[in-house]
Amino acid sequence: MYRYSIIILSILAIFFSGCSPKNPTPKGATIRAYKDENRYLLYALMLSQNKDYEGAYRYFVKLYKHTKNILYLKYAISLSAKLKKYNDFYLLVKEGLKDYPDNDILKRELIRYYIFKKDNKKVASLTLDLIKGSKTEENYKFAGSVFLNLKNYELSFKSFEKAYSFHYDEDLLNNIADILYLFLNKKDEAIAYLETHTRLRGCSKKVCYKLVDIYAKEKDINGLISTYKRLYKKYKDDKYAKKVAQLLLYQGEKKEAINFLKKNDIDKEMLADIYISIKDFKNAYKVTEELYKKTKDVKYLGRMAVYEYEGHPIKDKELLKSVINKFAKVVKTLNDPLYLNYYGYLLIDHDIDIKKGIALVKRALKKDPNSPYYLDSLAWGYYKLGLCKKAEKIMKKVFKMSKDDEVKKHIKAIDKCIKDKKIK
Repeated sequence: MYRYSIIILSILAIFFSGCSPKNPTPKGATIRAYKDENRYLLYALMLSQNKDYEGAYRYFVKLYKHTKNILYLKYAISLSAKLKKYNDFYLLVKEGLKDYPDNDILKRELIRYYIFKKDNKKVASLTLDLIKGSKTEENYKFAGSVFLNLKNYELSFKSFEKAYSFHYDEDLLNNIADILYLFLNKKDEAIAYLETHTRLRGCSKKVCYKLVDIYAKEKDINGLISTYKRLYKKYKDDKYAKKVAQLLLYQGEKKEAINFLKKNDIDKEMLADIYISIKDFKNAYKVTEELYKKTKDVKYLGRMAVYEYEGHPIKDKELLKSVINKFAKVVKTLNDPLYLNYYGYLLIDHDIDIKKGIALVKRALKKDPNSPYYLDSLAWGYYKLGLCKKAEKIMKKVFKMSKDDEVKKHIKAIDKCIKDKKIK
């Protein structure tokens, strides 16, 4: 491992010593030959690897003074900041600027020094000089961050805008949107920037998530729907399509939600639920049947039984036989109280097999003993067997929890049963 590290460090030493400064000037700041350069560089790299930053710093300073290789200076400056040697940091930057007066990296380091010193006037002045003298993307990015930190939001916005114009960088675009939205109270302009970018360059997650964030804060449902539609179109991820459907439902646009889900052939469960919400049991049945055929999951067969029963106003023998056959298959493998109760109540209410119906309802109550719906079914079963007092006792409990029309209807029938027995 040690030998491997030495080899790597030796390669790095060759790389460093062979590099030339980024911005050489005619002031004589060219790289000079130095006999101990490779040895000192190896020392510096080894010390840095061993986290002896003080020792590494001293060697990089020495290397720069002897060679004027700006790479050594950059490492020395970086280490001086790490060691919080801010005075040394300043002196190194000033020395570097004498040798390389047009070097933007050194100019930015000088600005960082004044940031350390919290000299905001100097920071602002030097930053303005930087972008006036060298209109590069990197300088505008840097200036945008500096002015944002200084809470000069107008200059920050303008700097990020200039940087963005070079390559339409999405991080910069999001910075622009944040400044406009959060600090300059130009919400429409923030949205316009993001929307324009998506129209011209596509709806990336980074940009469209920012749009989603803003539209959500503004409670702009149409904006959210539009953005999620674009995300779905690009990435074909069902989670975006589901968001579209959910938002359409939130707006009460159930037919549009149905058309969107059908068109894109996604989330058939949601599609079935929407059909149920508009009492379209026929289409809910069709969609659920597709799910059952595809998955063979008996829970879908249970839903089919419910939708088949609810969707036919006339409960003839043929229908009841079909529904019962489905439920019988379901409860063999699925101990779901919903289907147990539904199946049981159906057997009770239609006088098909009341005792079996009661047994099924009791299985449901083991899962959910306080359900007013399951207790109502049980009471109705006892009523059908003529055990009206037993039914009445249960219905008193049910009435405290639910007062819907079905419960009232059952209580009325049970009360009549008790009165009739008293008369006899």
